[in-house]
Amino acid sequence: MAKDYPIEEPENQMVNEPTTEYGVAAETAYRIISDEEMAQFIPLEESRRRLTEKIYKFYHPEA
Repeated sequence: MAKDYPIEEPENQMVNEPTTEYGVAAETAYRIISDEEMAQFIPLEESRRRLTEKIYKFYHPEA
C-alpha cells in the first residue's frame, strides 16, 4: 500500500546562514616566549634565503 505525500510545498521557504559567535578569538590563550627561545629564531629574510637555496639546489643538483 503506497503512502500519499502532499506535493505542495510551504510558500515561505528561507535559507539562513549559520549563526556566528563573536568574541571567540578574544578567549584564545597565547604562550609567552622566553628570551632563550627568541635567541633561536632566525629572521624572515634568512628563512627565505635558505628556502630559495634549497629549491634551487633541488632543481639544479649539479650546482
